[in-house]
Amino acid sequence: MSNKKKLLRYADLGKYKNVFEPDFVNSSDPFSLKGFWAERHFENTNPITLELACGKGDYTVKLAALNPDRNFIGIDIKGDRLWHGASQVERMNLINTAFLRIDINYLRSYFAESEIEEIWITFPDPQRKSKQQKKRLTNPRYLEIYREILVAYGKVHLKTDDEGLFEYTLATVSSEGCELMEEIRDIYAKAELRKELKIKTYYEDKYLQDNRPIHYLSFQFPS
Repeated sequence: MSNKKKLLRYADLGKYKNVFEPDFVNSSDPFSLKGFWAERHFENTNPITLELACGKGDYTVKLAALNPDRNFIGIDIKGDRLWHGASQVERMNLINTAFLRIDINYLRSYFAESEIEEIWITFPDPQRKSKQQKKRLTNPRYLEIYREILVAYGKVHLKTDDEGLFEYTLATVSSEGCELMEEIRDIYAKAELRKELKIKTYYEDKYLQDNRPIHYLSFQFPS
């Protein structure tokens, strides 16, 4: 995509009421929706699900369409990517969906303790080099952030085509004392699959065309 087109989408992003781009450069005030996302933005008391590094928001949008009794927030740092999800949500009139343009490292600045019920991590950058392990979204330092904002029974879901990241996450979940709830290797080899796992992103379709198996796991933190 050309830089000009990206800039146009950045500018266009501001018109969507379902997109939040916090700017604390000139303000020391805390984020107003922290602890009050359901009541103040969604205007309900439904549980909240986050999709981290959501990209174009494919999974966020489709999860929201499948679950109108839940609230969904897609998070990514790239505004031109979020533009796709935001425009799709507006066309579909999905009132249970929002997008937040922030760095995932600062999740605790935007969500209160025990405010989130579920987290989805779909096809994140596997950060294959050993020195990049701390950047993996299932690294212990990230898990500590998730633990704080999730309710006690909250789940983390990972869907990936990368065998190395999948094995790394299984090992991390075990070493951190988390409870592995479900583990499915090559999910499309199963005869039956939950509707949430049948959702395909743009990149997932490409991976499947290349005959790359897709793996899934979910886990909970210890009480």
